Amino acid sequence: MANKYYPMNSAEILDQVLSVYKKSFFKQISVSVIFSIIFLAAAYFLLMIIFVLDEVGGGFTPRTGIAEVINIIVSLILLILSISIFQALTATGNALISKHTFFEEHCDVGGILKASFKKILIATSAILANLIILLPVIAMAAFLIHVFYISATMNFYIVAHASAIPIIAAFMFLIILILVLFLICAVITMMSISVAVFEGRWFFDAVMRSFKLVKPDYIKITGLLVMWFLITAALMHSLDIIFGVVSLLVMYFSPEEVANAVFLSILAFRSSFSLIIYTIIAPLLGIFSTIMYINQRIKLEGLDIELNLKALEVKRNNDNIRASHERGVE
Repeated sequence: MANKYYPMNSAEILDQVLSVYKKSFFKQISVSVIFSIIFLAAAYFLLMIIFVLDEVGGGFTPRTGIAEVINIIVSLILLILSISIFQALTATGNALISKHTFFEEHCDVGGILKASFKKILIATSAILANLIILLPVIAMAAFLIHVFYISATMNFYIVAHASAIPIIAAFMFLIILILVLFLICAVITMMSISVAVFEGRWFFDAVMRSFKLVKPDYIKITGLLVMWFLITAALMHSLDIIFGVVSLLVMYFSPEEVANAVFLSILAFRSSFSLIIYTIIAPLLGIFSTIMYINQRIKLEGLDIELNLKALEVKRNNDNIRASHERGVE
């Protein structure tokens, strides 16, 4: 265990992420599935309450313009809060399992679930802070989608016109700018959940602490995060491409009366399989963030010295107990 307590390079970090993933695979998946079931059950229960209120109240859906806007805003707030809570639970469980596995400490699924619920408020606060930081990027993306939607309702022949070149260039620039800003925010906030869970920091305090840990190695961490995104995206979408090709072949070679039914069956299987693949791959990012958090604390704050001293103290106490037992036997 002591050989882990030193600043790791990029290759060692990736190796540790895969090692933790393999050792804690079933715990990670179990926690994710349990929280997903709880979230779906809670969402169904909430929808049923809304439906009952709608029926009993003679029409819950507002009819006036102002009430309609208020209803949309309230619905969005509830949606954001529910998703944030779900993300807080899964991210907290993911981080706790990763930490215990890295330090070779015992943990069970039941204990992780209890600990995740205890830290749900502080973890949710960190996720909401991350979301607030991302709001300008989200607003830019929404504006771009709106512009594309308006463009789609216009005549497409304008795209081929020479005067459209500056517009296309501006769109491409905005897309690249949004991706760059999103990456910057992702790197700054990547350790905020670990900070909230392990250090008890709330809201923007967790984000600022995350940025403090990331800042000295920002370029290196950005490169690792981009590579990690590309690896996980390749794993997730490669199977989608295979299913897409199979679907096209089925549509091409099957008789018309059979092709549609087979295509729908493949589509349903593809959706289910994609969900399973996402559930399997999703913990990797949380493990990566937790290992990066531990490594940055070792590198910048000497956490390895503290951990090694504790390990030596435990070893000395065990040796003393063993020596006392041997003297008692003699």
